[in-house]
Amino acid sequence: MATLEKIRSKSTLLLIVVGAALLAFIIGDFFTSGRTLFGTGTTIAKVGNEKIDIQEFQRRYEEVNQQYQQQNTKMDPAALQQYVLNQMIQERLINKEIEDLGIEVTDNELSKAMLGPTAHYAMIQFAQQMGFQSPDQLYDVAFNPTKYNVPADQAQQIQALWLNQEHQMAEMLKQQKLQYLLASSIVANDLDAKAFYDSNASTSHIIYAHKNYADVPNDQYEVTSADIRDEYNKEKNSFKVNDETRRAHFIAVNIAPSQADINQGRVLVDTTISRLSATPAVDAINGDSNFGVDRNSAAASSITNPQLREFVTTAAPGDVKMLSFINDEFTIVKLIGSKNAIDSINVDVIAFQGDAASRDSLLTALNSGLAFEEALKRPGVAGGQADIWQTLASAPDNEVKDRLLNAGSNYFIADSMGTDARIIRVNTKRAPVNIYDFATVTYKVYPSDETIAKLNSDLENFMAGVTSADSLTVTRALSAGYTLQPAMVTANSSMLGNVPYTRNAVKWVMDAKEGQISPILEDGQNDKLIVVALNDIIKPGYLPADDEDIRLALAERARNNKKAAGLIAEYAGKANDVAGYAALMNSSVDSTDVTFGQMFIPGIGVTESELLGQVPVSKEGAVVGPVKGTNGVYVYQVYGVDNESRPYNYEENAARYSQQLGAQAVLGNVIGILMNNNPVENNTLKFYTE
Repeated sequence: MATLEKIRSKSTLLLIVVGAALLAFIIGDFFTSGRTLFGTGTTIAKVGNEKIDIQEFQRRYEEVNQQYQQQNTKMDPAALQQYVLNQMIQERLINKEIEDLGIEVTDNELSKAMLGPTAHYAMIQFAQQMGFQSPDQLYDVAFNPTKYNVPADQAQQIQALWLNQEHQMAEMLKQQKLQYLLASSIVANDLDAKAFYDSNASTSHIIYAHKNYADVPNDQYEVTSADIRDEYNKEKNSFKVNDETRRAHFIAVNIAPSQADINQGRVLVDTTISRLSATPAVDAINGDSNFGVDRNSAAASSITNPQLREFVTTAAPGDVKMLSFINDEFTIVKLIGSKNAIDSINVDVIAFQGDAASRDSLLTALNSGLAFEEALKRPGVAGGQADIWQTLASAPDNEVKDRLLNAGSNYFIADSMGTDARIIRVNTKRAPVNIYDFATVTYKVYPSDETIAKLNSDLENFMAGVTSADSLTVTRALSAGYTLQPAMVTANSSMLGNVPYTRNAVKWVMDAKEGQISPILEDGQNDKLIVVALNDIIKPGYLPADDEDIRLALAERARNNKKAAGLIAEYAGKANDVAGYAALMNSSVDSTDVTFGQMFIPGIGVTESELLGQVPVSKEGAVVGPVKGTNGVYVYQVYGVDNESRPYNYEENAARYSQQLGAQAVLGNVIGILMNNNPVENNTLKFYTE
């Protein structure tokens, strides 16, 4: 009892202790999972005030990922996640604008876009992909299934697809209205169109001489920190950043086989060639997972690899050869045999879904003269295609292949399973050719444990002498045989620099402190060893002037300004014509054409905006210069001006104005414009770290 009394007397203290422990556990779990009680929660991104929930994002990601898998396309998951999220962000931005503007789609507009003679092309394409002649037929099958003997479960699937397409069509029509509204609100008036015409109506023919800044030694023109700062202040808006940006440098070492690994692989390949030569087909390696085997039958004309084609057409059955060694993979080929046979046939194919009686009725009608196009309209026909060339050389020997080779001109049921069947007619058979039966055997050389251990050891030994980010320099890396690469990283980055499958390295950079060096990391495919140094953390605002790349660019610009002033002072008034200036500049006299509206001056290049502005207003025959350009100083003379014979036309120039300066230019940047008013917060790294 005494013990119980003591416990009761201390109950308040126990509650505090237990409560504190529980709170610590909860807070710890939130921190370790990348979420906080008052933080991102389940929000993977925020667009303005609207949130994108992780579950909604995950559903979209899985849909897109399945599409890529069906196409046998491999993609970095982090890059794919960013792609999907960007799509969802853009949708939120567009939909918010649509909502704010009160844009709606009426039932009548939606019906016209989905059905009848005014159906949108996207709907026609959708229906044809589903195996129907028109959207109307697809709609009728979906919502009147008994009319077509379509089972209820299939009808429900078709209805769901239709309703989903209806939603997408409504969204598309809203977006088209928004585009039309924007395009209609930015239209060139008479003054705009005439100004655009005038800027492109005349072309000045000039002769010129120039002196490139690159031809003047840099050591003659010292650049100070004040010069760089002045240039930075002039161009400061060019260096604006909206998100926290981290400047890093990294080394990525390929985990690749050593020469010893390759030599060992070659020994195995040579042994395998001997074994394949001594045994039938590919019996020597059957069941051996170290080798990939692809057996084919093909005519010489369909073999695209010239080395392979030459081998199979000249080798004797049973011959084996090492064909190639590319990307650490050996390819062996064996000719198993050859025969003279029909390589391909031309067929008409109809896919049918329905009961056997309806299928047999259709078959009878076809063989009684029913036109192929009419057959496609029959109930139960899911689709079809006429005049298809089908290769038979690589097709497996079975009953269907035999029937195709021996078929006459009638339609027949090639195969059927349940309610699904294929009805085929053979139109033409090509003459027999030599068909080669061969197998390609591949053996991939992977780095051995010893090779991987040495790569790790060498990198560890090198990094042992690197104590901070500043001490990891290009020179130091090169001396050890490594390449140091720069990377600008934000929370939106799906990879480090251009190295895929490196989200874990991005996560490290975003969590690190300035000056830190990472441990040795691996990419998501175990193909690379990576070390990262975090040099700077740049808060939202402007990239700093002392950033290495920015400083070098600004220093070059400041030095070129000084070179321009020096060269102009050196040449001004020293000659009377362009040829005289060319002699002073140790250059030649060239000619070109300049139109104010162009972006590129032939023979001179891009970025010479000062020349583009001066030449069209220069007096014909006058020697102008020396004048400062972006890449050098120029002296020129206009010797002729051509006015386009095409008369001014408002519609033509208004359209060209729209492309370069008006509605079309704005529509091309509409997402960026909307993002300025709706800041985006990306929390991907808090949910996905690999």
